[in-house]
Amino acid sequence: MPATIPTPPHLETKQETAERERCEQWTDQLFRTSPMPKLVIAPCPPDTAGGFSPSIPGEPTSHSSILICSNRIMNKSHLEDTLSHEMVHWYDHCRFLVDWTNLRHLACSEIRANSLSGDCGFGREYTRKNYAFKLQHQTCVKRRAVMSIMANPDCGGDQDKAERVVDEVFESCFGDTRPFDEIY
Repeated sequence: MPATIPTPPHLETKQETAERERCEQWTDQLFRTSPMPKLVIAPCPPDTAGGFSPSIPGEPTSHSSILICSNRIMNKSHLEDTLSHEMVHWYDHCRFLVDWTNLRHLACSEIRANSLSGDCGFGREYTRKNYAFKLQHQTCVKRRAVMSIMANPDCGGDQDKAERVVDEVFESCFGDTRPFDEIY
């Protein structure tokens, strides 16, 4: 079902305003208390803006968490992209039962998250001084997926191995835009 365009707050009825504010309050509350997923905001090392930690199978008190690095977020747009990136990982974890120790599974989720989140939008790439007019989006998605795979202990920082894994799954994973209809 396609989303409808929301009514701007200044044109809402009193009931619509109360309903929106109630949903905003519940959303804030759930992000603080719900086990699916926990949102953690904390300082991080210089090369990280966010992260996803899957729940541990067989541990009833374990649940997924999304990390937002308070000291690495540059602006609200960057926060939106980072949260979107980590939520793609969460979606993949819930929908596809990803084996996060399998580099091919990890590569696929990284490709999808980088492609679908805004991480590789022209504006974001321009600020990184990585821009081109031909295949810029795909180049960025591959580069960022390779960096993530290299950071995984199972890859051991081996760039050739990371590039091979990303190349093996790139075509099928890049084309998968679920849960969206297209790349935004």
